[in-house]
Amino acid sequence: MTRPTAPGSPDPPPVVASHGAFDTVQAAYDEAPRDRGVSIELTGAYDPSAESYPIALHADGDDFAPFALRGQGPSVTRIGHDDVGGDVLSIRGAGPAGYSYPFTIENLRVHGGEGGAGIAVESSPQGIVDTVVLRTKGHGVRVGEGEHGSYGTTFSNVQAWNCGGDGFRLDSGANPHSTHFYGCRATACRGVGFRLRGYKTAIHGGTVQLCHSHGIDVRSPAVSIRDAYVEGNGRREDHPVEVYGDGAHGLSVSGCYFHGATPRRCWHDRDCVLRAVNLHGSKGVAVRDCVYRRYGDRFFKGFGCERAALYDETHVALDGTPLR
Repeated sequence: MTRPTAPGSPDPPPVVASHGAFDTVQAAYDEAPRDRGVSIELTGAYDPSAESYPIALHADGDDFAPFALRGQGPSVTRIGHDDVGGDVLSIRGAGPAGYSYPFTIENLRVHGGEGGAGIAVESSPQGIVDTVVLRTKGHGVRVGEGEHGSYGTTFSNVQAWNCGGDGFRLDSGANPHSTHFYGCRATACRGVGFRLRGYKTAIHGGTVQLCHSHGIDVRSPAVSIRDAYVEGNGRREDHPVEVYGDGAHGLSVSGCYFHGATPRRCWHDRDCVLRAVNLHGSKGVAVRDCVYRRYGDRFFKGFGCERAALYDETHVALDGTPLR
């Protein structure tokens, strides 16, 4: 729905797109010209209750407008609400046809209900998500299987707080290769903090703490985790660990701080997290330059692993926790 607004009007439109003013994001996207991309800006008048969810930013054959969706900051602009059933933002791209036209989402707070994700992505390679806070009863972000792969997505300063599922979930069938997380955070999520899949997926900095399942779950080769703060995960696991890997060939963990404390109430009876890094059937692993303390068993344990290099002399234990 178009709402023409005179310059200087005291009643600004809630959504300003590059082709006019609209009441909702969905209307702005649906009416966008398909021969070029569309910029959608949410003003201070934006009302998320006016939307019907999910907001479907979908390709329909070749009928897809690459988009940039921007708010005024996650402390100012909220999209979605706690009663949404299913996904809040549903992005389904055109696969390789959109390779050089990535979607952009930035400066938002996303609230959502159960049964979906705050941001759900399919068939959309090279997307960019920046400065977004997620408070959802489902997953914070899900990159899911579609007709095409969703590789090369970049998440920068995205925070998943107290989500009811995983903070960040990458599905293997999405082929989420070369997905990168810069300074992202998963805190107190009821699933896994970062469920990493895809070749050469990487965490650069950021935080994962107090998640109910593993902090980071790795099931793909060539994943790297560096300069991260990792603390107190596995709160609902009988055998809580921070980083769990299976078939994580070539995994690299470096420069991280691991703290096995279990503040607040846990659902296991352990005083500390059991291990920082726990791997099964993984080849060619490298773990180095980490600082750690307060683990109930040890820092690292491998089951059926080959060529696991710990670089013992590079680690610093702040208490009596054994390295291996």
